[in-house]
Amino acid sequence: MNNQAISIRDNLQAIYKDVYTTEALSALSALAHFNIRIKEVMATRMQRRKARQQSKTRISFLDPQSTIPGTTIQVQDARDGNFEGGSIPPDLQRQWIQGTGPAAKPNAPVENSIRNVAYALLSGADGWMFDGEDALGQISTMSLDNQRNLKLAIHKDPLFLTVAEQVAAEINTWAKAFLGRETITDWKTQLDFTTKIFRARGLHLDDRHIRDADGVAMAASIVDATLYVVNNYKALQQAGASIVLYLPKIQTAEEAGVWNELLSALENHIGLEVGTIKVYVLVEQLEATHQLMEIRAALGKHFVGYNTGRWDYINSVSDAMAWDKTFVNPNIEAITMTYGYMRNYEDRVRQAVNTPDLNGNFALWQGAWSQTFLSAPKKGFRPA
Repeated sequence: MNNQAISIRDNLQAIYKDVYTTEALSALSALAHFNIRIKEVMATRMQRRKARQQSKTRISFLDPQSTIPGTTIQVQDARDGNFEGGSIPPDLQRQWIQGTGPAAKPNAPVENSIRNVAYALLSGADGWMFDGEDALGQISTMSLDNQRNLKLAIHKDPLFLTVAEQVAAEINTWAKAFLGRETITDWKTQLDFTTKIFRARGLHLDDRHIRDADGVAMAASIVDATLYVVNNYKALQQAGASIVLYLPKIQTAEEAGVWNELLSALENHIGLEVGTIKVYVLVEQLEATHQLMEIRAALGKHFVGYNTGRWDYINSVSDAMAWDKTFVNPNIEAITMTYGYMRNYEDRVRQAVNTPDLNGNFALWQGAWSQTFLSAPKKGFRPA
């Protein structure tokens, strides 16, 4: 496929015509110009990192009197909560248990691959982050399989329902042997319980299948967000579910601002109110912890919360301090959440989620896929 804005390699448009729909291709073409901006901010990221290494300087906070690059938001206003943020929709207000994993298996037929989604939605988890990030998107066409399977599941395609019924029976067989009882009483109702969250690939990654008008690989963030939202937003809204993205690898508020512009343009293109798409931000970079409120402000009405983890953050500290020969990280097993800089990391996130915006909205905080710190009752199945 080739038009003025984008081109798709080989015959993938024909093979994945259910993913590369007319509506999705129109949106991708309309958003293709963001590819230039994303490449610019990624070049800025690398230049900033190189400059710190050469000057042997640590990451610092932004000047409170400055403006967040690429926005009109003053840093001090962001820190004070003087911005209009997003409210937390009902299906995200209790996320005590979240699972994560891709919606597809590599090189597997659809009826086998889509079992990943069935297990996720029948698990009893409050939410499931379907992972479209990092290595997943670079294995042949698995990124497209991921999109296809999610569309089939969200639209309750007959193939998915057949597989889900089989999976529910398998889960109950296991539960009876292990727990002495079945855990799923109504598998069709159970499919609606778990909040669906899609993890798009970060700004640093390119999509291997699509190029822009200049022949430059399209940023995977544009492709992932557009295909997921355009193909599923109507079905999600008809089911009373939120449209939720999970954004990894953000390092600065400027990068968050690019995401905000991209999502707002996508909403405008398909006729959604700005802020309809909700996003979590994974705080996995040391630099991001120096701009938490700025990131939140830059994402505006789209932002709902942070996710904090351990492994990538520890690695980012090592990378940021690589120039300092006196800095030595202990064995990673010893770096728990109570260890020095991890405790500071957690405290910064705590302060950021507990700062209200102009409308009194606070934010969600999720830790290591185990718990959140804001909750509300959620009706439906819960595993005992």
